[in-house]
Amino acid sequence: MARIKRASRGPIPPRRRSPAQKKAAQARGIGILERGDLTEVAFLHKAMSLGFMVAKPYGHNHRYDFIVGDGKKDGGKNLWRVQVKTSICVQGDLYNVSVRHSLNGVRIAYTEAEIDFVAVYLNRLDTWYILPVREVVGRASFLFRDPKASHRRDPWAYYREAWHLLREPDGLTFG
Repeated sequence: MARIKRASRGPIPPRRRSPAQKKAAQARGIGILERGDLTEVAFLHKAMSLGFMVAKPYGHNHRYDFIVGDGKKDGGKNLWRVQVKTSICVQGDLYNVSVRHSLNGVRIAYTEAEIDFVAVYLNRLDTWYILPVREVVGRASFLFRDPKASHRRDPWAYYREAWHLLREPDGLTFG
């Protein structure tokens, strides 16, 4: 009788890794969760230094990392749900950034009902991209180019350091 192969359940969460797996992850450097935490701290610092009001919701059951206001008294009228992401995969001048979340082990793209913006930090370049949700819906990842790589055009260049979008009445007003 033939044995049925079991499907992979995806990546092993850190709490279920064996000691050998944990040690190997430590040898590779900062873990994914720690990298995410550092990126969130960098976002908090940058946004507050630009005069934004920033709030962090408690718990891990939200699809967004921060609530950002335009810095006026009581946050003004504009409050945006911002998800913060960073790149962990770099090849040459390309930075691959995943813009998905997991639900029961399945990776799912964000929807307009979950977030308003994605803030992407390219650590090696010390560069932020502020992407409105309309650019993110239905996408699993983005490829960003090093701005110094003049041989190729960066299709997301408009959103580079586009912090002004978080001050617009609808977050999407251009010009």
